[in-house]
Amino acid sequence: MWRLPVFVLWIALQSTSFSHVTFTNLKCSSLDDKFMEFATCQIKAVNRSHKYLDIYTKMHQLPINTAWVKVKFMKFDNGYKPFFIDLSYDACKFMRNKKKHPIAFMFFRSFVNNTNLNHTCPYDHDIFVDKLYTGELETEFSRLIPIPSGDYAIFTEWSSENTTRCTVRLYMKIFQK
Repeated sequence: MWRLPVFVLWIALQSTSFSHVTFTNLKCSSLDDKFMEFATCQIKAVNRSHKYLDIYTKMHQLPINTAWVKVKFMKFDNGYKPFFIDLSYDACKFMRNKKKHPIAFMFFRSFVNNTNLNHTCPYDHDIFVDKLYTGELETEFSRLIPIPSGDYAIFTEWSSENTTRCTVRLYMKIFQK
């Protein structure tokens, strides 16, 4: 069943035009301050066109043995509306076999070199994404999927022990080169 989306992506690759991504906003919300809190959640400008983001999460209840992630890709069209398929997966199982979920793996590869979320459960440390540069999304994601210019967002929801713990929303603008 996964072969059809991969084939469609391969066909789209033949006519893909490269995009430029710029971060416009970042919102991190802890839903349980006793479980975790965001010490850092910011976008920093490198120059006028390139930015990077930093997220540092202070974990108060360790270890984390179960983790679920929901990812929604949104496009602005009189409000943010779903743009691509929603992903929902058990992060611990995903980390054990990343290639079983090719779209989630493509998304994960865009930030794996900038985070300490690069191993399977249990997580017994604070969690960070350090200096995720806009170029990472350009080279990993937009080169395979033709994305029209516009305003987009990636909404993520992170859960542990069947309880939603936090949300992270990344807003960006995409321009065709």
